[in-house]
Amino acid sequence: MMMMMKAMWETAKEMTLQRITMSYQLRSAALLLPNQLDGLCVIVTGSTSGIGYHTARELAFAGAHVIMACRRVDAAKKIAERWQADLDDSKTLHVEVMELDLMSLSSVRQFAAEWDQSGKPLHILINNAGILLLGEPRQFSEDGIEKHIQVNHVATSLLTLLLLPSMLKANSARIVNVNSLGHHWGVVEPKSWKMGADEEPKFSSMMSYGSSKLAQLMFLKALSIKLVSMAKTSVLCVAVHPGIVESNLLPDGRMRGFWMLDPSEGARNVLFCSVGADVPCNTTDNFAYYSRCKPGMMSSLADDPKECWRVWDETLRILGLSPNDYLSEVIASGSSS
Repeated sequence: MMMMMKAMWETAKEMTLQRITMSYQLRSAALLLPNQLDGLCVIVTGSTSGIGYHTARELAFAGAHVIMACRRVDAAKKIAERWQADLDDSKTLHVEVMELDLMSLSSVRQFAAEWDQSGKPLHILINNAGILLLGEPRQFSEDGIEKHIQVNHVATSLLTLLLLPSMLKANSARIVNVNSLGHHWGVVEPKSWKMGADEEPKFSSMMSYGSSKLAQLMFLKALSIKLVSMAKTSVLCVAVHPGIVESNLLPDGRMRGFWMLDPSEGARNVLFCSVGADVPCNTTDNFAYYSRCKPGMMSSLADDPKECWRVWDETLRILGLSPNDYLSEVIASGSSS
C-alpha cells in the first residue's frame, strides 16, 4: 500500500510541477555547440520520432558520429538527408543508419555483430526505444517474452551487454537509458516475463510497462555495481526520466496534455545526461537516476540490492548467459581488443 501511495504521489507531483519547473531547469541543461562532440560515436535507438529523433539530431549537429538504430531504415535515411539539407554545404553530418528491431533478440545480436566489425569505440549508448501497448491484452514476442519486458528491458539490456566491449575501448563512455516515472508503478515478477507462465488474473498494460521500466532500471544499476567491482569505472550508467512527454509511444496519439513537454524538451533531459559535465559528480557506484536535469527519486524497489540482483540473474538466465561468468568474459574481450 505504501509503495502504491508513493507511486501516486510521484505521478501527481510530476503532472503538477513539471511544466513550471522545466521552464527554468531546461535553460540550465547542456546546450550543444557546433563541433562540441567531434570524434564521438553515439548510438541512439528509436531515433526516427519523438525524443529519440530530437536527441539524435542535436548530437549530429554538434559533430558526433550518430548511428540511428531503428526498425524503419528507409525513414531514417530520409531523416538524415533532411538534416543534412538543413545545414549549409560547409558542414557534413556524420549520420549512419543501422537496422535494429528490439522485438527480436536475433536482430539485436546481428546489430551488435555488425557494429563490432566496424572496430570503432562507442562513447555513448542511448537506449531510447520503448513501447507502451495501452489497453492491449498480454502479448509475446517471437522470443516468447512479454512484449513490454522484451523491448523495454530484455532486448535493451542484451544490446547494452553486447556493446560493452566497444564502450571499453573508449577512454570514457556513458550508457543512458531513457526510463520513466512509470517505474514507480512496477513490480518485480520475473516468473511472468516468459510465455508459459501462469496468466496474471488482471493483466494491465500500464502495470506491465511500469514493471519493464523498473526491471530496466534495476538491471542498469546492477551492471554499474558489477563494473565498478571489476575496476571498470570508465563506463557511466545513467537512467533518465525525460518528463511526461507528448509522445508517439501510442500510435493513435492518446498521450497528449497541456501540461506535457514536447519531444524536443524531453530530449534536453536525455542530452544533459549524455554529455553533461556535472552528471559524473552525482553518481553512486557510477550510477545515477535523473529527472528534470537533476538527480531524481527512484522507487524503493530500485534501491533494493537483493531485488536488483534478482532482476540481473533472471535477465541473464532468459538470455541464456551465465550471471557469474558472462560479464567477466565481456570485460576480458574489451580489454584485449
